[in-house]
Amino acid sequence: MNDYEWNQVRSFLTVCRLGSLSAAARELGVSQPTLTREIQALEAATRLNLFKRTTQGLDLTEAGQALVEAASQMNAAADLFARQASGLSVELKGVVRLSANEVVGIYLLPSAVAAFRAQYPGVHLEIVITNRASSLSKREADIALRMFRPQQPDLVARRLPDLQLGFFAHRDYLQKHGAPSNLEEFKTHSVIGFDETTDFIEGAAQLGYVFAREDFPLRTDHLLTQIQLMRAGAGIGATHVGLARHLPELVRVLEDVPLPPLEFWCVCHRDVQFNARIRVVMQFLIQWFAEDPYRHAIV
Repeated sequence: MNDYEWNQVRSFLTVCRLGSLSAAARELGVSQPTLTREIQALEAATRLNLFKRTTQGLDLTEAGQALVEAASQMNAAADLFARQASGLSVELKGVVRLSANEVVGIYLLPSAVAAFRAQYPGVHLEIVITNRASSLSKREADIALRMFRPQQPDLVARRLPDLQLGFFAHRDYLQKHGAPSNLEEFKTHSVIGFDETTDFIEGAAQLGYVFAREDFPLRTDHLLTQIQLMRAGAGIGATHVGLARHLPELVRVLEDVPLPPLEFWCVCHRDVQFNARIRVVMQFLIQWFAEDPYRHAIV
């Protein structure tokens, strides 16, 4: 790279994206003075002023803007190098980073992880719990358990059993308020829905059901909070039918109202599919969830 160090370019690109030295330092895991020195070293090497300070943070200069595309290409090449180098590993030792959403990560994954670690103690697992799709190309995770069909051509995916959804409420809530017999009655209840996420409203519209945000007196995008609200008797909500089997206080309602199941996929990037430790984790998870994903649920 001639006189330009990759760490300096990565620092430059991170500050560009976040617009703040402090935010970039937190993401990179370095101190702000260290990050400042990296930027200053890159400016000295290029003999260019890359940023100008404003009251809102840092803005790119024209020279800095002109270098963003090349820096982005270097970042993509570095990610590719890391993935392919990882893909060449044949040892059943090292770290595998695994991503899952809240419900899968909290209730379904722990027993699988415990069984896997008992069999493969040399493989260390880092678990990312997020309802956002982790980027496999950027190495945010090596393997992802996803609730939707992967579309990117550079991903390798195995479909697991679909996860059925249904409406549930605590038996005490239903004893006090009665069970709705149709969706119009359903709307008169204390319905637990999403806050900013529109997935439920959009999915219902595809089935011909019209809902607005105001139809949900209780709103949260946190899936575990939705389940706990149901368990506390606060109202009616939707959750996994298989998970509710382990929660005897919950009673299913509106069984004749079809809710589309969640597709369940185990996904990795094609560049790491032959990595021994990633492959063994992926194969283990596929077998673990193949018959009944909720068999070993911990609630």
